[in-house]
Amino acid sequence: MKRKVIIATATAAVLIGGGTATAFGVAGGDDGDRAGTASQTHLRPAEHDDDHADGQDRDDDGRDHDDDGKDDGDRAEDTGAGALSHDRAARAVLKAVPGTVTELELDTERDRLVWEADVLGKDAKWHEVKIDAVKGGVVTNRVDDHKDDDRATVRAAKIDAAGIGDKAAARTGGTVTSVSLEADRDDHDKGRWEAETVDKKGQEHELVLDGTSGKVLHHETEQDDD
Repeated sequence: MKRKVIIATATAAVLIGGGTATAFGVAGGDDGDRAGTASQTHLRPAEHDDDHADGQDRDDDGRDHDDDGKDDGDRAEDTGAGALSHDRAARAVLKAVPGTVTELELDTERDRLVWEADVLGKDAKWHEVKIDAVKGGVVTNRVDDHKDDDRATVRAAKIDAAGIGDKAAARTGGTVTSVSLEADRDDHDKGRWEAETVDKKGQEHELVLDGTSGKVLHHETEQDDD
């Protein structure tokens, strides 16, 4: 008897979760059913997107970003999160260069969080010192020949950077992100401190304090955009 071959319809189904296509073929004749052979073809699973389980995305530069678009370094710079406190940073600076710290500010340099400081050293030279804001080690220590010579302002100030930071933190209940000694607009021989802090609610504070008494002369707040 002449054999008739019937080719059944092949059905391909792609499983959404695993990305696997499976094709089934069944052949039979009039002299009896013949079980067909099932073959499976595995396709490469769909590529995952950039989302991380912790809610962070990785940008083209390889740095982690949260949903607000800021990388972790910028966020720490703005809030002081995870950094050495201002007073510990000041001590580390003065250990590297004994003298008077006139400016201390959190900054990000090449993905590293640092405290940048200006110091009038006991050697009568201006120094730029950078401290690793997480580990506390010295990153940069060099003489700054281009620093404006405002030694009279430094001599007039009776409170150091660590002390003024303490007063700013106590006034705002926040974390100090920068302090800077400036000459008074009306009397250049009189110093005044400018300080910035961020409180636990993310509110930013800017203060001006008398360089001699530490009294708060001006205080304004600004809500963080985040």
